[in-house]
Amino acid sequence: MYDTVKLCYPFYDNPIPKDIDVFRNLSKITESINVDTQSNWVTGNANNMIIRRNSNSITVQGSLPKYFYGNNLQTLQRQDTCLIIDELSDLISTDLSKARVQRIDFSTNIITKHNPSYYYRFLGHLKRFYRHSDKSSLYYNQASKKLLFYDKIKDARAKQMPIPQQYENKNVLRYEMRLSKQLKKFFKGDVFAKDLTNRDLYFRILDKWYTYYKEIEKQKSKINIMSNQMISPKDFDKQLLIGLVQSVGYSYIDDVIEQMKTKKTFKQKEYYSRLKSKYRRLSKVEICDQDIISEIDMKIKEIVLNEKSN
Repeated sequence: MYDTVKLCYPFYDNPIPKDIDVFRNLSKITESINVDTQSNWVTGNANNMIIRRNSNSITVQGSLPKYFYGNNLQTLQRQDTCLIIDELSDLISTDLSKARVQRIDFSTNIITKHNPSYYYRFLGHLKRFYRHSDKSSLYYNQASKKLLFYDKIKDARAKQMPIPQQYENKNVLRYEMRLSKQLKKFFKGDVFAKDLTNRDLYFRILDKWYTYYKEIEKQKSKINIMSNQMISPKDFDKQLLIGLVQSVGYSYIDDVIEQMKTKKTFKQKEYYSRLKSKYRRLSKVEICDQDIISEIDMKIKEIVLNEKSN
């Protein structure tokens, strides 16, 4: 479930590879200089991975599944991370297993019944995160981390990525956690590229990914409207009233009517019994009660269980 990572191989405590060995197998090689500091760096590409060398270190950044599969719609297996690190190490003649991890994106795809953006309204507040959304994405931001929900098919098409067959004509919701700063504080110590395949570390990240999701306040779809019972605006009014009555419950309505009765709101006493009779009847109408967000709850739980069984 790893996606984009950033690895830093510092020279102060590691062997320093030769430039020619680092860039021999790379493409799109460019050299840049900062005119103010006179510092320079060289950049090259290995497929989608960007390799950058300056006087102090080598950094490698990009999507691991995109490098491995050619797209990042497919979910990378934990065991395959080691293969990618080894291959990149051979490619640039540098032992990247010793590189410190400076960024981890952890994510997977969820095939849903509805368009991904439909679910955003049911994902509410998350403590200590700033929530905001646009037409295609939902964000929960902190200074050092971010949670995202977005339409992965829309994202892939915008980036002109091929759509794997299993996702063709599907609604695909992406849930992603980005750890981009203060990873040493988050993990209570340095994390190296060689650690990414470690089961304990992987499950710690998985548990955090899952915990953050569970801590999001869920807005239950309590007001249910039976659209198959409507042929006119009057029918809509009736179905909306039924949904509202059942969302608050008859006991609440009964309390309100009793308060009105105490205050002598109506002159005719029979009005109170008529209202009670009406809303008691509406509260017993059978309607299809579907909690929209429970679909995502169930599928994310299944993902976690499946990952831990591998």
